Order: sequence, then structure tokens, then C-alpha cells
Amino acid sequence: MTEMRESRSDRGTSEKQRTPRRTVRTWRVRRRFRHWERPEARPWPDVHEDVTYLTRELGRWHPDTLAARSRVFTWLLHEGRHPEILRLAEAEVAERTAEFGADDPDTLGCRSSLAWHRRRVGDLDGAVAEARAGADDSARVLGPDHVGTHGSRASLAQFLAENGEAAEGVRLLRVLYAESQAFGWERREETRFIRKGLVTALELNGDFQEALDLLEEEIEAEAGTIYGVDENLGDHEMKRLQERRTRLVAEVALQDWNRRRKHERSKDAPGR
Repeated sequence: MTEMRESRSDRGTSEKQRTPRRTVRTWRVRRRFRHWERPEARPWPDVHEDVTYLTRELGRWHPDTLAARSRVFTWLLHEGRHPEILRLAEAEVAERTAEFGADDPDTLGCRSSLAWHRRRVGDLDGAVAEARAGADDSARVLGPDHVGTHGSRASLAQFLAENGEAAEGVRLLRVLYAESQAFGWERREETRFIRKGLVTALELNGDFQEALDLLEEEIEAEAGTIYGVDENLGDHEMKRLQERRTRLVAEVALQDWNRRRKHERSKDAPGR
């Protein structure tokens, strides 16, 4: 662990030495990425050209370059351009692995994101394989109780549930949820992430009432969430959760109706 800290410190020093200073032009280009949504006046070729400029002038790992690239991922995600996101995510993992090593915490985080991008393009087998390898490496490097390891394990469990192993996904997520809750307030956001994954797995497993109960807890937590002025996420997330609640309420009602109907038929069966 000491060697890792020294390595990251040396890396930061060498990066600072070789990174050019900001100029008025780089500041102006960086400002073009301040919007939460891609401005319609900015076509994608211009966006990618700006990222290339920041990379050339400031360096691949300069904070301004990283912030611009992160915003590009956000814009692509909002526009549903998942194959392009996957291509960029694969390239970033490869670049980080070559520059910092496969066990660097930031590389591990990018690998976890890559698993989600595979899932979004429908490659659940690839998502499961990526998440499983990432979770194993995270546990080895960061420790089994590290927040990053918990997140990787939660992603793996959800992917398993979505890939036809709902019961196993529920089992793993229940364990993770209890472990994360034990950390209390310091892991509240991570616990919410795991809870949402558990809701998905429970729904896929046909446990609609339990899924609905947990979703109600998540809606209550979301109602108390305060977002920054520039985030504009609250209304969208709450609307999505409420739509999900409507669907689960209908599933619970249908499941109860089917149970009653089955019970009534069994009472009317000959010999009863």
C-alpha cells in the first residue's frame, strides 16, 4: 500500500512537471463543456475536435481534459449513443492500463464503468465477465469491504439477475445491502445504489411486493436529496422512480389476483 501511495505521488509530480499551463484559449475551450446537455449549435465533430485540442495542449490526464471527456460521456449517454460510448470506454481502459497499470484504483473504476456500457448495448455476457473480473481485482487490490469493491459486486449481481440468474442476483444483493447498511451514513449513496439494484433483481425474480417496499424507501430517500444548481437531476429521477412504482403496484395487484384465483379454483376442484 505504501508503494502504491509513493507511485501515485511520483506520478502526480511527473504529470505536473510535463503538463503545460492553461492559456486563455484552453480556458475558453474548456468552458464549452460546462453545459449539462450538448448545445444544439455544437455538432459532434466540433466537440471531438475540442477534446483533441485540450489533449494536445494540456495532456491526456490534465484535469481540464478529463472533465471535458467526462462531459462528452454524459452528452452521449443523454442522446442514447451507447455503441459510441462503449468504443470510447474501451479505449480509456486501454489507455489507463498502459499508463498507470491494471491495478490502479482509477483503472478499476473505469473497468467497472465499462461493464455497464457493455450492458447498455445488450452484451450481458460481456458485462457479467467484465464485472466479475473487476470485482475480483478490486477485492484483491482495495479489499473486500472497500466502497469500490461493493459497487463492483453490486453491478455483477444485477447483471446476473438480468442475464437469467435472478435468484442468484437477489441472494448476492441482499448480502451486499446488509453489509452496506452496516456502515451507516457514510455509505448512504452506495447503499442507495445497491438498493436500486436489489429492486431490479427482486422484480426480475417475481418478488414484486418486496421490490415495491424497497422502492418506497428509495423514493423517500430521493425526496430528501438536494442537487446542485447545475445538475437538474431531481425531477427526472423522481419521475422515473414514480413510474417504476406505478408498474410495481400493478404487478403486485396482478400477482395477488392470480393467487386468489388459484386458491378459489383449488377450493372448487372435485374432491375438495
